[in-house]
Amino acid sequence: MLIRSPEDLGHSIRELAPLPPARRVLIADPRDYDVRYAINPHMLDGSGALKTVDRELARKQWRDMKSAFEAAGLEVDVLPPLDGHPDLCFCANPALWIPAEAAPNGTAHLVRSRMAHAERHDEVAHLVQHMNVRGVEIEGIEGPADRFEGSGDGMFHPGRRLLWGGVGPRTELAAWAEIGERFELPVAAVQLVDPLFYHLDTCLAPLDEERCLWFPPAFNEAGAALIRAFYPRAIEVADREAREGLACNAWCPDGERVFLPAGCEETASALGRHGFQVIEIECGEFRKAGGAVFCLKLVIG
Repeated sequence: MLIRSPEDLGHSIRELAPLPPARRVLIADPRDYDVRYAINPHMLDGSGALKTVDRELARKQWRDMKSAFEAAGLEVDVLPPLDGHPDLCFCANPALWIPAEAAPNGTAHLVRSRMAHAERHDEVAHLVQHMNVRGVEIEGIEGPADRFEGSGDGMFHPGRRLLWGGVGPRTELAAWAEIGERFELPVAAVQLVDPLFYHLDTCLAPLDEERCLWFPPAFNEAGAALIRAFYPRAIEVADREAREGLACNAWCPDGERVFLPAGCEETASALGRHGFQVIEIECGEFRKAGGAVFCLKLVIG
């Protein structure tokens, strides 16, 4: 069922079935990470040239993020690198995880993406091959949607059986309609309107049942109204920290701790005032490609 306005749900979010917090994540070895082409505006500098990545520093930042996840008690699985695929490290995009508690048959599913750019097509098969031995059901989009980018545009409402779906340059509305029908899921579909915020995870970060980080100008009027209705205590991110710091590409696995891209001081302060524990993650090299904490992991349990 697609949710385009608060009235479409027909009842309170609190009446939806509960979901457990994240316990396990997949992260991808950044051995080949670099900016070799431009498929989003973040990849170009002010002169229109590709940004330059310090690859050794990027690897250190990735290792530090892995350590921070493990220190928080998360189980971390590592996806091996794939030759010639510099964006594989952004492993939120090639698939969407449907937890067992959200699937009607009680079995976890992995839904393969249909990547919008040819440069990333092979990442999907690579990730699926890695996950195929882990006892999950793997399937793909069967309908007319040409574009669907997994957890880059899809994320569950914290603690509830409601899926948020971004509609924009990387994912079509038809993909969310198919997923909602197949898994008997309500899908809150919101339209993205700014090319800088090309995935939902660049402008919305769910925190708990009532709070999220978000950047309102990234959405059309209907999408913004839906977010305000379902997140009554939403925290707005300042313009510079949303656009340059990718503050909304944060991740909160448990309603308490927030892994936040480092350098977003206003956002960190706001989260602290709301009682969250902020864990800053230095990911400046990855921001050069348009990604940060949320993009760099895929929840798989």
